[in-house]
Amino acid sequence: MRDYFHSYNTEMKLILVLLTAVLTAAAAMAQDDGKSDNAQGRQDLMPVISPEARKAVKAMSDTLGSYKDFSFHADISYDEVLPSGQKIQYSGSAEVAVSRPGMALATVNGDLNDRRLWYSDGILTVLNVTDNLYASAEVPGNLDAAMDHLIENYGFTMPLADIIHSSPYESLMNNVEAGVVVGTSNLDGNQCLHMAFVEKYIDWQLWVSESGGSLPCKLLITYKTIPGAPQYTARFENWKSGEAAGLEKSSFKTDIPKEASKIEFLKKQAEEDAKAAAEAPAE
Repeated sequence: MRDYFHSYNTEMKLILVLLTAVLTAAAAMAQDDGKSDNAQGRQDLMPVISPEARKAVKAMSDTLGSYKDFSFHADISYDEVLPSGQKIQYSGSAEVAVSRPGMALATVNGDLNDRRLWYSDGILTVLNVTDNLYASAEVPGNLDAAMDHLIENYGFTMPLADIIHSSPYESLMNNVEAGVVVGTSNLDGNQCLHMAFVEKYIDWQLWVSESGGSLPCKLLITYKTIPGAPQYTARFENWKSGEAAGLEKSSFKTDIPKEASKIEFLKKQAEEDAKAAAEAPAE
């Protein structure tokens, strides 16, 4: 493989150095503000986010939040870090449909497995097509509450949960310490505003269309506290809303093969209790 990294031109290197400095300084300022606030009895951190970045994420959130029925396609890639440190990248795709407040459908096909997810009438069902296994659970009848319930009780996240939240701004920006606008990019013919954000455990980048309703073009997450810093990337297309989405209640009807075997979701607390018991010293 050619050494493409060291063939970057000087201008690009300078841009990356300056951007890194800005994000690092902004995150440090947020932490310093938090320490100062704590000294005065306040526990909250003050994120340092450029007004342009905040405005763009809010505009995207307002667009998505205004949709009752919508659907989209996402091309996904994600890394697995081997014990040797080498990264292996896998690919997949997701077809997602939402009818607020309480229905969602996702078809996820990938290199490792294929899955289908149905959420309707307060019931979540997940089918592992590859292994022919499925599980169902009662969850709140509101999509936002259901997603919170799943992560809190099962450690399970719906596909692209931050994007299908009724307020993506709230979901995405909740733990941000710093954020800046990087510039603009042309993605599949769309002019998109490119932004970068820093959190304690992850860094993430977001590209938002500058025309056609401020829709997300691309999302990239770097899990910086995991060895090897694996990344997850989703590129969005084929957005449809309202009647164009063609969604009906029957669209969200669960369709489980007769030969599929039912299993139970592993509750997060039960898993943590079992781990604690296993690690506890013998009496």
